[in-house]
Amino acid sequence: MEYINREELEMLVKDSSREPSVSLYMTTQKGRERARENAIRFKNLLAEAEKRLDSWEMNSSDKEQLLDPAKKLLDSSHYWANQGEGFACFLNPGFYRFYRLPLPFTELAVVKESFHLKPLFSLLTMDGRFYVLAISRKDARLLRATKTFCEEVDLSTLVEKFEAAFDDELPESNLQFHTRAPYAGGTRTAVFFGHGGDIESIQKERLLQYFRFIDRELPRYMDTADGPLVLACVDYLAPLYREASSYPSLMEEIIRGNPENRNNQEIHQKAWAIVKPYFEKPVQDIKNRYLELKGTGKTSNDVQELVKAAHRGRISDLLFVPGIQQWGRFNPQTGEAIPESKAIPGSNDLIDFIVTRTFLNKGGIYALESEEMPDSSPAAALFRW
Repeated sequence: MEYINREELEMLVKDSSREPSVSLYMTTQKGRERARENAIRFKNLLAEAEKRLDSWEMNSSDKEQLLDPAKKLLDSSHYWANQGEGFACFLNPGFYRFYRLPLPFTELAVVKESFHLKPLFSLLTMDGRFYVLAISRKDARLLRATKTFCEEVDLSTLVEKFEAAFDDELPESNLQFHTRAPYAGGTRTAVFFGHGGDIESIQKERLLQYFRFIDRELPRYMDTADGPLVLACVDYLAPLYREASSYPSLMEEIIRGNPENRNNQEIHQKAWAIVKPYFEKPVQDIKNRYLELKGTGKTSNDVQELVKAAHRGRISDLLFVPGIQQWGRFNPQTGEAIPESKAIPGSNDLIDFIVTRTFLNKGGIYALESEEMPDSSPAAALFRW
């Protein structure tokens, strides 16, 4: 699967300037037995996009050239067998991108002056980086993760450093260290200690020494120094690690049980359930602030007003529903948005415009379900001024 971060989204926004721009979204199924079904669904989406291109007065040669990179995918059964939960495709003259993503999408084909990127912003909502340290008497794993993404970090150099620093102090009868790099499949990676039955026979001080070493070295393997860290271990190791650790965002709740019995996907799912409230809090804070300031002129849920505010860079935080479109035309000279009843050449999804402009102007963007919005509008914002 591909991972879409803020830099990738910024690239897509900036490469939207060539028209017509085609955006296709669909849900996909994993596995070889689903490959044909995925390809057929994509073929149907391409046919719909081709129909929509008719209104753009493109000649058949230009249309074929535009869609050709996507059509070449149709014959690749291997590609369609190796999918995530959703697929997104972006095409405009001289440019194309395909993304296999961990998020299902409502089937959608959009042709307009710029890429329709609003559904992708769901990947950034509550999508901060967190970590999982899975430790047992025989295994150490560090997972780097977001809500929709998880990868294992190679700890082999950490284990080697520990062996080099402390090997003379650690009798082989007490602790042994072996390591191997991560490999596909998400199973164990770095084996670091294991003889003896209970905590007493392993020697508490030896474990504390090792845990202090991990705590000191771990930031070198992290992209952020304060992302939430979840422990996955048996109960008796957790208090020892807490005693050894000075990490500021070590979560109270742990994933209980021997992590050797769980693959990375299982650990990721359980860890997300633990950190989800941590990442939900900023969204709830924005919703509360919106309700507090409503009626003061510092908020709005009027789409036409939000278009003008987004164009001027006024929006500090935006809440929106990804699955709702409101079509219209925007006049950059006047800052006015004129509603349209449907998508036609020259029109835009005004909510998509608000989202992408807010994103480019470094505003906060939060994709929510309709029932999670602070009021009945598909978009609501707090203003900078």
